[in-house]
Order: sequence, then structure tokens, then C-alpha cells
Amino acid sequence: MISTRAYGAADMASPVSDQRACVYPIAMMAHGPEGDIQVQPARAGMGLRHVHAWYAPFQKVLMVWCSLALLLGVGTGHGAMREIPMEELVRKADTIVLGTVIQQESAWDADHTAIYTTVTLAVEHVLRGIPKDVVTLQVAGGSVEGIGMRTSTDAVFREGERVIVFLDASADPCSVVGMQQGKFTVKDNRVSGMGKTWSLDEFIAAVRTAAR
Repeated sequence: MISTRAYGAADMASPVSDQRACVYPIAMMAHGPEGDIQVQPARAGMGLRHVHAWYAPFQKVLMVWCSLALLLGVGTGHGAMREIPMEELVRKADTIVLGTVIQQESAWDADHTAIYTTVTLAVEHVLRGIPKDVVTLQVAGGSVEGIGMRTSTDAVFREGERVIVFLDASADPCSVVGMQQGKFTVKDNRVSGMGKTWSLDEFIAAVRTAAR
């Protein structure tokens, strides 16, 4: 089930102006004088995913609920994901690095139906995988020329952010294992993610223990 709600500037304090539903796993479009805004649904097998799109110049917001077959044990209603244990993240990741986000670049896919962001990390420490100075990964979402897209399940990065990421390096660029659950934020040598907090040393020790 996919439902689309389009908001104009006058709708901010009023009920939703348009609501439709479709039983097919495809994106709906908001039509207007500014053109069409189309959002690609979640990738197959990723489960329930809320995709939010916005068109900044016209203050349009498009929110698309994409219900797909479940792979990660996703719940219903709010896109809650099954918590992935550390051991599973480590098992599925062939690359785990601590690094700082130094660059992000967003672009449309080849069909111009979804936006993806390529994230570049300056690597500080390799916990698993081949040692390297820079790692590049890709996540769904981003902003291109005033049109933005963000999902409820994919990791979001900020330039200058220090992170630990669990990656599948079999593709180029890498993808984040477990989506948002495979990204942990590091600040003041404290690691946070999945609603938990560790010291950096404790987290690294937990990763190494899980990797045995």
C-alpha cells in the first residue's frame, strides 16, 4: 500500500489537501505547475520504508509510504526495524571502519526516480577489512537542486561527523549493512547507535569479540 499526501504552503495549518492510495509498490506523483515529483519506492527486500520527498522552491512536501516484502524483520505502522545484534552486523560486514565524513554528493539515479548520496570517509581506524585511507559508500536519500528525498530506514550522514560504519564492500560504492543500524556516531570518544551508548574502547572490544 502506498499513500501520498501533498502539502502546499496554505496547508501547513489545515487538513491534508489530497490523499490517495495505490495497491501497487510504485511511487505516486504530486502534480502542479512546477512539474511532477516522483519518488522511487524502497529497494526490493528492504521492508516497510517511509520515503519523504520535498520540493523546496514551492514548499511542497510529498510523503510516500512504501510497503514491500520484509527482509530485515520490519514491523508495521511506523517502519520500525528489527534490532540487528552486533554479532549479525559484524558477520554481514566485510569492512568496518572508524572515520570522519569529509564529503557528500547527491545525484539522481539513471531513471531519475530516486536520489542517492555518495559519502566519503577519511579513515582513522580499520576494525575489519583491507586498510585504506578513504572509504566511499552510498545511501538512499539526499538533495539535488532543491528537490530532496529521505527514507526512514537508511543512514543519514553529516560532513565533519565522526562515525563507525559496518559496510558491504562487494559493491562499488559500498553499502551500509543493516541500513541505519550499521552506522554509529562517535563524539567525545562515546559511541551511540541503536539507542545505546558505549565508550569507544568498549565498542571496539565488542566488535572484535563478535568477530571471533
